[in-house]
Amino acid sequence: MVPVLQRALPIVGSALGRKLGVQVEVSGQRACTDGQRILIPAFDPKCSEQEAKVWGFLSHEAAHVRYTDFGLDQSGSPLRHRLTNLLEDIRIEGAISREYPGTAFSLSEVVRQLVAEGRLSAPTVNDPPVKVLHDGLLMKLRYEILKQNALEQNAHAANQVMKQCFSKALLNDLNTLLAEVQNLQSTKEVQSLADQIIDLFKKRGDTTRTKESSPESEDAQQNAHKGESQEEKSEHSPCKNSDSSDAQGETVDSKPTQENQNQSGQSEGVSGKTETPELTEAGNECLVLKSILESTESDWPEDTFQAVAQDLESWSLQQGNGCSGISTTPEVGKVAASEADKQAGQILLNKVKLESSRLAAQLTGLVQAKTLAHNRTGKHGAKLDGRRLHRAALNDGRVFKQRSAVLAINAAVHISLDISASMGPRMELAREAVLASVIALKQINGVTVSASAYPGDFDNGVFEILTQSDSAQKTASVLTALNSHDSTPMATGLWHSVHQVLQVKTERRLILMITDGGPDRDHHNPVLELVKRCEKSGIEVIGLGISVTAVEKLFSQSVVISQLDQLKSSLFGLTQHWLIG
Repeated sequence: MVPVLQRALPIVGSALGRKLGVQVEVSGQRACTDGQRILIPAFDPKCSEQEAKVWGFLSHEAAHVRYTDFGLDQSGSPLRHRLTNLLEDIRIEGAISREYPGTAFSLSEVVRQLVAEGRLSAPTVNDPPVKVLHDGLLMKLRYEILKQNALEQNAHAANQVMKQCFSKALLNDLNTLLAEVQNLQSTKEVQSLADQIIDLFKKRGDTTRTKESSPESEDAQQNAHKGESQEEKSEHSPCKNSDSSDAQGETVDSKPTQENQNQSGQSEGVSGKTETPELTEAGNECLVLKSILESTESDWPEDTFQAVAQDLESWSLQQGNGCSGISTTPEVGKVAASEADKQAGQILLNKVKLESSRLAAQLTGLVQAKTLAHNRTGKHGAKLDGRRLHRAALNDGRVFKQRSAVLAINAAVHISLDISASMGPRMELAREAVLASVIALKQINGVTVSASAYPGDFDNGVFEILTQSDSAQKTASVLTALNSHDSTPMATGLWHSVHQVLQVKTERRLILMITDGGPDRDHHNPVLELVKRCEKSGIEVIGLGISVTAVEKLFSQSVVISQLDQLKSSLFGLTQHWLIG
């Protein structure tokens, strides 16, 4: 177990990404998804608050990558766009929670923190109608469908505010549509439901406008305007219905006074005509729906997980150690070897076979000497040693056969090759060093070997050279196809190496960094930091310098070679203790 690095965000995030079937890249200073990758700022959470939000954000965005149709036409009004997004969030979080139950906890924990911070709460009666609709639906659906219990009180409060802002008839129709959310199977179905809700608002608005156009409603509006002019200094909200409670729960008496009440129970205005609560409610709802239907993007509250993304980005900016610009979960590219590369690879393989055989012979000989079991005698055992029975007459109890404990080799090695532009003149020697090391180490029972090169197609990527199942011939062909290019993003190469050795269940781990110089400027401190963390985690990192001594300042264990025949003695001395120590 390697506690320091095993729980690091790049390691766990990448592992979770593989489990969820998505690509996770921990790099840069942005928290987002492009529909294929999830980008998380490169930092390790220092407290539970950060850790919880990282995993919640990762689970939410993984759900989008797995289940959202990013190619669907999202044109239309801001209302259509935001309603679709809100409903889609509920659908995808429910889907990923059913497939991967652990994500439900991560998502619920983020919601719990946002509630505790006061950043996720029920709307109030004084809020604009758009916010009442957004927050009301958010509380209701997350509590009732996703079972995020931290929202229980907010969901009940939001329900009361919704009743004050919308008529009972509208809410009944809306709730009938919302009952279908848990049955939605695609982004297209989500969008269709959003369109049905918008149609409901439009039809309800047309109905209320018809009521307003009646003779009775004209007098009702005159009386309403008169009442407003008398209270023009008071704050007015479209969601304050005349027959509803205010935000503090005090009942507003909407009944007519005794002086103005006629025998029919209706209130009489100055014109002698009547104003009914029904008409007042209709006029108010017309204003509310008009406000919602004509809303702009700026009218809508911030998306829940967009707020979480901003937290992650803010923490990244505060790191100050240069890690935020480093890709700690690099993209792995494949190298296509041509027929010419395969022929050149065979020549390379023939050239290094002799040297790699010598190195392998020494290493395997050393390992066998330490791992072979030997017989000895002792005072206890299951079998007597016939050749030592005479000791019994001499009161020497060492007459039982015993086998010495066998030392089993269980180790993983990853070789990381620098193929930056400066390696051009040294690429031939570097290819030979990698291939000789691979062949020698693979011949030792219990040792798993893999290899990669950096940079890949871009600075934030690597090339795969060798997997556990690849042959020496294929490795030689890939090495021949590699050409030096670009700069030296060494921290990216080292992070990939860490990922590789941690995927193997083993007792010992070794990373061999082959380079011709120092890393890029912004990678220097991250390399030093990561090497320290590797050492604390029991991962040994050895720097192999090709004709340069820069490795001595980067790695506590290093060696410099200028020709292939030096590799044998240098590598042998460094690995013998690691293999059997």
